[in-house]
Amino acid sequence: GELEHLFTGEEGTQENDARTQFIDKVEKSRNKELREHFRNGMGIHHAGMLRPDRRLTEQMFADGAIRVLCCTATLAWGINLPAHTVVIKGTDVYMPEKGTNVDLSILDVQQIFGRAGRPQYDTSGDATLITSHD
Repeated sequence: GELEHLFTGEEGTQENDARTQFIDKVEKSRNKELREHFRNGMGIHHAGMLRPDRRLTEQMFADGAIRVLCCTATLAWGINLPAHTVVIKGTDVYMPEKGTNVDLSILDVQQIFGRAGRPQYDTSGDATLITSHD
């Protein structure tokens, strides 16, 4: 329906053309979640994925084949993938050296929000922080 076009693009559009070039690669992935989310115009990215699947997801997002990418903070910190909108859901990050969750620092939040609306890629950007009230 209409919502599907927001994620997958209209037939014959640049987004849809970008999706077409990745179909075979995605279908060869053993990651069931990657395949299912791709069909819906979305992607996932986390440390539990195989490196080739993470690279494939990064490339698909960079090329516009997927329009929504749900990822852990490590992707937003370390890889230059600009986006129009960035949403941070929760400010807790697990720190293995401490064995517990810690709050994201304001510098980390700024780094992640800095992915939104990069001037060389977009004319504006949006950033949203969603936290619990504890």
